[in-house]
Amino acid sequence: MFKGVITAIITPFKLEQGNSVIDYKAWTEFVEWQISEGIDGLTLFGTTGEAATLTTEEKIQLTKVTVEIVNGRIPLIVGSGNNNTKASVELTQKLKTLGVDAALAISPYYNKPTQAGLFAHFSAIANEGGLPLILYNIPGRTNVKISTDTFKKLTKVSGIVGVKQAVDSISELVELAGVLSGSKIDILAGDDPLVYTVMTVGGKGVISASANVAPRRFKELVTLANEGKWNEALKVQQELIPLINALFLETNPGPVKSALEMMGKIPSASMRLPLVDIMAETKAELKKVLLT
Repeated sequence: MFKGVITAIITPFKLEQGNSVIDYKAWTEFVEWQISEGIDGLTLFGTTGEAATLTTEEKIQLTKVTVEIVNGRIPLIVGSGNNNTKASVELTQKLKTLGVDAALAISPYYNKPTQAGLFAHFSAIANEGGLPLILYNIPGRTNVKISTDTFKKLTKVSGIVGVKQAVDSISELVELAGVLSGSKIDILAGDDPLVYTVMTVGGKGVISASANVAPRRFKELVTLANEGKWNEALKVQQELIPLINALFLETNPGPVKSALEMMGKIPSASMRLPLVDIMAETKAELKKVLLT
């Protein structure tokens, strides 16, 4: 169910009386555009969605709105994880009542749990949350990496169905694929330059930040890989690299939002503090890439 191109969607904001609020009109239009471009799913409240600065109330309200917009057309994965296990479980339980299809749980940041702590954290969310769970392994953001041994133990936990692997290491990816082979846990790329590589080791697709900007091209890449047209898929991956590099010149989702504003897909690239507008040099590089 959770395969193909799943966009890790941005959260559009606007200013109202000096306050940053969610732009629901822009959201509705953007979600509809993403679906029309052929994506296979959406992920809300990941890194690209600025989950860290959204309140629980905002997450619940935006989820309700999105469930209505999507209306079962594509799977909806919603981020429920943070560094508080109890709060993650409670939000996952709430999301289940709203009708989403799965939850995404990041490794706890700041606390720096041991591997035993990671196992207990993810097991609690999977066992008590009531939704299929996708793990989010992104040590560059959390300073904590889920080890291969821990993944092996997690294959025994009912309810864990996938991992968004955002680790820039081919050797670790190959090792992970071996451990998860034959299990119920599928690998989804979490690092946009490595989609092709993830597919070659049996991955099912990507949860992508860059797909906000180029959904149709990422869909082409994954479709070609699934059809075994590896040379053509590699060519698309290579052609996407300049765009991906530009979208990560600064902290995500700054460049992604600016690119979407340039494309006319959202009215404002604004983010919430502590994130600020990207530099002029980055905007210039984005314009060059978008025009090619």
